[in-house]
Amino acid sequence: MIKYFKCLPISLFFLAGILLFTGCIKDALPNIEADILSVEYKDDDFFAAPVVTNDEVKLYANEDKIDLKAYAFSFKMSRGATSIPASGTVQDFTNPVIYKITSENGAFSKEYTVTMTNERVAFIPLAFDFENYSIDQYYKYTEFYDLIQERRIDTWDSGNSGFVLSISPLVKKKASLYPMQFTNEAHSGETAAMLETKSTGTFGAAAKKPIAAGNIFLGEFDSGNVMGDPLLSTHFGRPIGAPPIAFSGFYHYTPGKKVIDHNSNVLSNVKDSCSIVAVLYDSEELYSRTKLDHLNGTNLLTDPSIVATAYLYDGNTTSSKTYKEFNIPFEYLKDKPHDESFNAGRYRLAIVLSSSKNGDSFVGAVGSVLLVDDLKIHTND
Repeated sequence: MIKYFKCLPISLFFLAGILLFTGCIKDALPNIEADILSVEYKDDDFFAAPVVTNDEVKLYANEDKIDLKAYAFSFKMSRGATSIPASGTVQDFTNPVIYKITSENGAFSKEYTVTMTNERVAFIPLAFDFENYSIDQYYKYTEFYDLIQERRIDTWDSGNSGFVLSISPLVKKKASLYPMQFTNEAHSGETAAMLETKSTGTFGAAAKKPIAAGNIFLGEFDSGNVMGDPLLSTHFGRPIGAPPIAFSGFYHYTPGKKVIDHNSNVLSNVKDSCSIVAVLYDSEELYSRTKLDHLNGTNLLTDPSIVATAYLYDGNTTSSKTYKEFNIPFEYLKDKPHDESFNAGRYRLAIVLSSSKNGDSFVGAVGSVLLVDDLKIHTND
């Protein structure tokens, strides 16, 4: 594949503050996190990889291999957390099962709805209006989701949960502190997504990670891996049911005044730029080589599994309060797959939006703001 992208337009920056503390904490305090991080399973058990979101786990069961009425669901949790029912215990999954996860310190808990279905795959919607969001109960950051037949689908994630450690524990948590927020300055409807490049403060600057670019993407953020390799913490992509031909939507961009590098040096005559990127890839081909069915921060624009891309970079200030429209055709780097090859969920789409396209290198301008609304993926259907 031709590697003509010189930089990842993603903001993986949210990891800025996280790595700062690992060298100075000797005796870790009891963990406050209460999350299901990943599912343990045999490949033959499922048609597709389990999907873990903020409060739901969806399992795509192969009923020829497992018994829905007596399945031992096993999973990994946040350090020290406990679960009721316990991981690995046999449960009847003919109906959804609620798992209550309690943090190591006992102060926080979260309920996950675990659903087992014989559907081969769940496809993403093709239009996103950012009208549906919730605020995290404990850390108060924004989470966008979509509704399909009145059911919440967590199609989107961001680096907000990683940015938590960049905020002083003495500061009262609120949505406006985070790089990804909701805004009432919408193109249509009531709300839109707001991405803002934030400072990571004194500690971030000392670690040569002075900024955290606002971001939102189709996929999941793996908080369990963030202390290891930050670029692997982003799991990009969701199954799409038909070949895309164009990516459209509306955006408003205001770049910050001073672009700084990872050393906090001001870069003269350099403007910040937003990034709007969509990538279609072959998850089966990817899995055959890597044993992973998602792209991440190391290979979003370079992996051989990539079939088509549509992207926009813009460093200009939007001249008015109204949004700018974009409509980008997908450029196919390989032959376009036949429509029927999409039926089993083989092909996935990653959409990654950022307020600073070089945020993964900790280069950007504090105060750069990207608003996005009414995104649409166009297909032949």
